[in-house]
Amino acid sequence: MNLAQTDLGMKDAQSRNKLAIRGLAYFVAGLAFLNTLYFVLRATCPVMRDDDWYFLDVFLRKAIDGTLGFADFFVKRLGPDHAQPLFKLVLLGEWRYFGLDLTLGAILGVFAAAGCALVYLRLIMPKQGERTDSACYLAWAAICALLFSLNGGTASQWTWPLNALLNITNLVILLFLLATWHAHKTRHYMLLSVATLFLGFSSDDQALVTVIATVLTLLLMQWVDREQRNQPFWKIPLVIVVCMVVVRIAYRFFPVVGGGLQSQTFAHELGLLIERFGDQGWWMWAVYPLTVPVSDGSPFRFLGPTAWLATVVVIGLVLIVAHVWFWRKAFRCQYNRTIFVAVATMLVIYGWAAGIVLFRVGYFGNWDVHAPRYIVLYTGHLIALLLMWIATRESAPQPSSTQFRSVGRFLPVVGCLILLLLQIPLSVNAWRARPSLHLYYAKMAMQIDALAADPRQHIDCLPQLTFCSWPEHKRAELTRMLSQNELNVFSPRMQKMHSYLPKLRPAPVASSNATSDKSGP
Repeated sequence: MNLAQTDLGMKDAQSRNKLAIRGLAYFVAGLAFLNTLYFVLRATCPVMRDDDWYFLDVFLRKAIDGTLGFADFFVKRLGPDHAQPLFKLVLLGEWRYFGLDLTLGAILGVFAAAGCALVYLRLIMPKQGERTDSACYLAWAAICALLFSLNGGTASQWTWPLNALLNITNLVILLFLLATWHAHKTRHYMLLSVATLFLGFSSDDQALVTVIATVLTLLLMQWVDREQRNQPFWKIPLVIVVCMVVVRIAYRFFPVVGGGLQSQTFAHELGLLIERFGDQGWWMWAVYPLTVPVSDGSPFRFLGPTAWLATVVVIGLVLIVAHVWFWRKAFRCQYNRTIFVAVATMLVIYGWAAGIVLFRVGYFGNWDVHAPRYIVLYTGHLIALLLMWIATRESAPQPSSTQFRSVGRFLPVVGCLILLLLQIPLSVNAWRARPSLHLYYAKMAMQIDALAADPRQHIDCLPQLTFCSWPEHKRAELTRMLSQNELNVFSPRMQKMHSYLPKLRPAPVASSNATSDKSGP
């Protein structure tokens, strides 16, 4: 009787511990979500900047004058650019209902990241009736910390709305991978067709990388795991390829307007890359895509530049070893939905990193691979590692050595705890930067107002106001468009929402500058 009571008491204690751990994981996820959402509401840049001016010129201008067509949602620049139709749809809503306050895009990005978190929760948690342990909740809490991280100094993946909107692309890719697995298990291909077409039209060349990664994952799964060879394999790649061919043919008819980077020969681009490779590129290309999602810069004041660089190298080496472990598992394990998503996600990140090196580093230098705007893209490799750890921790054969077994269980837990604890200084640093960000946004607004008053003047524009380098007539046209329609920095609604912005009024534009050239910059 005493033994039975003791056994029952142990089960009750385990159940209470499990409930406590689950509640703690949900609390951490909810706190991270609310912290990022509130940060976005208080610190995101609502002012037109960088690519926003291009979208204003080639897309929103047509919405304002009533000539917007379906093909305009897919317009893009010459060179390594993306059509981003979903982003343009968000921009249209910001113009129509919010006076072109760009904060809405960042808010939607936060909710898209929350959607990704819910999908990962479904992937990590075992099926009904299977045992759930604390590792599942710890891994999911770490994933949520990565998704909602205020990493990047001033958290530029959230303060620039176009960066935050990349979470929508990540969610679309994640749903496409789930549709692919559903087709693999059910032999029904309608959902896969719809998901592929939506991915292709909404994500442009990012969809191409995703499709290639998915097909490679399917091939690897067929080769490694005999249990997955239960259907004619060729049907899934055929459906995906046919749908993508339809998408790429359609994209041939969509407009290409403007573009700063002109196409070069492969030999020219290769020469630039070889030069960059010799100039510290050999280690930057390998290390920074791995380490930037952990922390873009030193989160602690006591870690100076030299000490932080050494820390980055150590973190990079640890993560390289983790990637070796990942692929060792990928070539040996029995596949399930979680492992399939993990492998495909890892290949997608590799494809994106290679694209950045091939099409950006040659022109902008090695440090471009370290740019904070890529944090949203790079984060997927850490999530893939966590998914693989959870999916294989029980099924994989244990090492014979007790010490190796303990280390194998201990290191992932330590990694998750480090990721969670790092969010505290990263968040504190981001919130401390908010007052300076407000001053910066106000200065941007004043410079836009000055150019609206006299586009002929040459002012020392802030780096984010890239349209300052455009022709005078184009600056006049765009600033006049904002001023006369009371949009963005000239919107009374936006000025009321963001009290730090100056109370600007529509500025007169000289008739000599009121040209209406429809060409791109």
